[in-house]
Amino acid sequence: MPYTVSWLVPNRIILTRYHGIFTSEDLRSYLEESLQMRDDAIAALGEDGALIHTLTDARKLDRYTIGLADIQGMLKSLRQQRVGWSVFVHPGKMERFFSSIGHHWVGVRHREFATIEDAIVFLKEDASLPDFTYVPEEPESQSS
Repeated sequence: MPYTVSWLVPNRIILTRYHGIFTSEDLRSYLEESLQMRDDAIAALGEDGALIHTLTDARKLDRYTIGLADIQGMLKSLRQQRVGWSVFVHPGKMERFFSSIGHHWVGVRHREFATIEDAIVFLKEDASLPDFTYVPEEPESQSS
């Protein structure tokens, strides 16, 4: 699979890492997994508990092979859950633009950033979160 999903902050922030080529089948699989994680977190936090955010580190994503019709059909299920911010990180302007369109289309609160550092600063504005850190697998800046 060209993604991994885990808790960055248990029951509060889902961390997703994309790499390689991401297809509509990968999106279906990812959504099943992350929706179950949200359901489990809602059960643990209670129906009126805190919102569950998602941080997507897509810096290693090469490309999508997903159409907007694929996204629209699959992501409607997110509207039925208590979803916090969906934060997408990729250095490419086009990737961030398409992420923005997809999230907007399905009605999910979203922000797109070029760097992990900016995304973390944004998420930490939520005072209900415990203090946390995210150390990416590779440094953001690399010399060529």
